[in-house]
Amino acid sequence: MTWSDGLSQRARERLKGVGGLSEQDRQAAADEAELDALLRRFYKDDLTTGELLQRLRTYEEQQKWPLLRSTRDKLKASFKWSNLGFTFTEAADGSFALSEGKPVEPEPPAAGLVQELTDATFDAAVKANAVLVVDCWATWCGPCRMVAPVIAELARDYAGRVTFAKLDVDRNHAIASRYRVQSIPTILVFKGGRLVDQKLGAMPRAMLEPAIARHLDAPAA
Repeated sequence: MTWSDGLSQRARERLKGVGGLSEQDRQAAADEAELDALLRRFYKDDLTTGELLQRLRTYEEQQKWPLLRSTRDKLKASFKWSNLGFTFTEAADGSFALSEGKPVEPEPPAAGLVQELTDATFDAAVKANAVLVVDCWATWCGPCRMVAPVIAELARDYAGRVTFAKLDVDRNHAIASRYRVQSIPTILVFKGGRLVDQKLGAMPRAMLEPAIARHLDAPAA
């Protein structure tokens, strides 16, 4: 029996044509293919958190550190990360340890400058601020976690000129419905109490900042 005997059919197809690789490289490719299949099952809830952790502990015992690093990065970019139920700890030598418990995200810089809005407080915030930028998001949204640090950085750099806020669309259906927020993240820009711009998707700062900054000099509509 060889290492490839236990591969799924999907993994075997993925490895077709991978010639000229060493046995070690082929094993690594097979591991990555099987990991992708494992995570797909987890995302579809065909695999419980406990079952996933048990499988990952096998990687830990086998000291497959690159595979665990890949697992961590893929999970961190997914909607499952915030409620994962276990953590990855990477040591200075590149080794990994798994432990039960919710992953703790570092607070983004200047996060305290970003207000939390609700259906009840939204209209007052729009009226009270000359320029208001609202990040419409949800806890399960992976791209929303990508844009959150960008919003925090802008809140720090534009403090006193622009007010930044977040609105959880899962908990505030009235405002989300009013502004037809059908996909997230959606960024709403208000000036003088009026909606003047709307951006969709996890935009990098280089794309989002100009859309906000141009309203600082433009007169209210």
